[in-house]
Amino acid sequence: MSDGVKRRLSYRLRRALGPFLDRAMRAVTDETIRVYPSGYAGTVHCEIDRLESVLSEHGFDWNPVSTYHYTRLGKQTNGSWVSRESPFADRQLHAVLVRQARGQIDVYAHEEYNWHRHPLKHTRDAGIDRERGVERMRAVLDDLDVDDRRESYVRRKVGHLGRRARAGLARIADA
Repeated sequence: MSDGVKRRLSYRLRRALGPFLDRAMRAVTDETIRVYPSGYAGTVHCEIDRLESVLSEHGFDWNPVSTYHYTRLGKQTNGSWVSRESPFADRQLHAVLVRQARGQIDVYAHEEYNWHRHPLKHTRDAGIDRERGVERMRAVLDDLDVDDRRESYVRRKVGHLGRRARAGLARIADA
């Protein structure tokens, strides 16, 4: 079975079980399971499969055990990827992908303790460094063969609200 097929199957399973796992996780930790505006690294303009493929080629691993993240507007994340110097490195770069529209993915990032080596620190969000993670992820995006931009918080939110309004109007017109 190819890596892409395994990832899609794992992704669907994670998508189905994610909300239940998150409720269980919140019972034992202070995990917020939200992406923060300060963790925004950029917006990539390509299909999510292409971005995931490029991340994989750049040494990132898909992270099926990542806590299920949400944006402030309640949008679910579409992928969780980590980059480590080695499987048991002290720290890891965690990239969270949020598909905003077809061909438009917001990338959030933070640096954190590697869950392989420090499971308790990782679970408790000890040592989360969004600034360093964003800096590292922007450097990665600059190296990748993808169209990426840094858009202001206001521009992204206005765009998100515009898409939601158009979708709502389309539903009304169809009714």
